[in-house]
Amino acid sequence: MEYPTSLVLEWLANYFWPYTRISAMLMVMTVTGARFVSPRIRLYLGLAVTFAVMPAIPAVPKEIELLSFQGFLTVFEQIVIGVAMGFVTQFMIQTFVMLGQILGMQSSLGFASMVDPANGQNTPVLGQLFMLLATMFFLETDGHLKMLQLVVFSFKTLPIGSGSLTSVDYRELALWLGIMFKTALAMSLSGIIALLTINLSFGVMTRAAPQLNIFSLGFSFALLVGLLLCWYILGGLFSHYELFWIQTEQQICRLIRLEC
Repeated sequence: MEYPTSLVLEWLANYFWPYTRISAMLMVMTVTGARFVSPRIRLYLGLAVTFAVMPAIPAVPKEIELLSFQGFLTVFEQIVIGVAMGFVTQFMIQTFVMLGQILGMQSSLGFASMVDPANGQNTPVLGQLFMLLATMFFLETDGHLKMLQLVVFSFKTLPIGSGSLTSVDYRELALWLGIMFKTALAMSLSGIIALLTINLSFGVMTRAAPQLNIFSLGFSFALLVGLLLCWYILGGLFSHYELFWIQTEQQICRLIRLEC
């Protein structure tokens, strides 16, 4: 039995375009987008997810040919949508990394750094601790499954060939960086104020008793207070994560024009 080339390309397009959007999201999304997950595993995972969700995805328009200029534009649109959805989760996780960096710089723990296996950059140990906890919260609350559910819903709200992101969506993604800084600063504000008060107190002590070795005393005391503040912040970290995850989910829903 022989099949026409147009029919074969139509069959491939039915799977290729959904696969492009899903794989683009998995390549960037937190956990699956880390450096310790090889690109081959991400592509295989995207292929498996595509075959699993194909019955729930609307039919691909037949008038768009796979090997055409419009087909290449459609592929580019799917990549942009998937990458945008994945980047929002990265912004959420990096917020907690920034929280650890702020506390580390204020409590003299900023010098303790190591190579982050997720992005290959030097990150303070406190930042890695908060990133690890945020990643565990993401998996524990089924955030990865929620992302797969949202990307499947996006095929109905942003159909292949007739739906793409607008300039307003790109602007909201850029504004999300400001939300990331604001959230990290709000979570670390108590620690910043406490450590600032301690540094001011040591400044007054230096003026009152110049013979004190304020550097050795202040360093160890600030380090101890910083560890106590980390213990205090860790107690309410999950509640902060839940509130921020709700904002993240709402942002993704606005991105794909879905009522959440």
